[in-house]
Amino acid sequence: MFRILAILFVILVSVSQVQAGDYVIGNGDGLEIAVWGIPEMSRSVTVRPDGKITLPAIGDVVANGLTPEKLSQQLAAKMKEYVKQPIVTVSIQSIVNNRIYITGGLLSRSVDLVKETSLLKLMSDLGNLTSSDLHNAYIIRNKNKINTDFYALYYKGDLSQDITLQAEDIIFLPSNLLNLVYVFGAVKAPQALQYYDGMRIMDAVLAAGGFTEFAKQSSVYRIDKNQNKQKIDLEKLVKGKDLDTNIDLAPGDYVIVDESLF
Repeated sequence: MFRILAILFVILVSVSQVQAGDYVIGNGDGLEIAVWGIPEMSRSVTVRPDGKITLPAIGDVVANGLTPEKLSQQLAAKMKEYVKQPIVTVSIQSIVNNRIYITGGLLSRSVDLVKETSLLKLMSDLGNLTSSDLHNAYIIRNKNKINTDFYALYYKGDLSQDITLQAEDIIFLPSNLLNLVYVFGAVKAPQALQYYDGMRIMDAVLAAGGFTEFAKQSSVYRIDKNQNKQKIDLEKLVKGKDLDTNIDLAPGDYVIVDESLF
């Protein structure tokens, strides 16, 4: 029977939703090994914690760290002792080890790393990230903290901040809830606003609907997160007389507009 298989040496790699040249097998992954025409040498296996799989006749073979194509080549080479020219197919049935983890705020999930993926590609797949504080995001790899500027990468397209992700990376995306500016008092729509780089006090007032007819524009207060209070005369700014009063805000600031008594 084995002599009938004297055909050209062919390696078939069939990977469910995985590009053969990209995916790297990891411990715990489920594999389907098929040897064409020889069902007794074909079977489903799981990569053990030692990184190996066991097959009839050839015994233990290291699978961890190999692509399906490379594993197919190694299996075929070992099977030549028993089969003249084997045809081997390696299929990925389940992915367990090659994952990255996202945590830290409103996002909490794991993602199968089925091919080489950059940080920017992953962030693009996550959808709207306005609820995440990209200024303070980072990656943990092998218990070490990798600082890269998520904000510059995502919003400014600074590709120098992009990195290639690795299996078991942990991406920490803290919540943006601490990066709010609160606008209260004599504005038309008091509310908490999402802070952004370059946000100024008049930006916050306008985003809250602007002054009401009872607003005392000369008596506006900024209170920072340390409870420091600063009085600002925005009436001059409105009249175009003192642009310096349009001060920069910071995350956690409160803007309070007094009401006039008359």
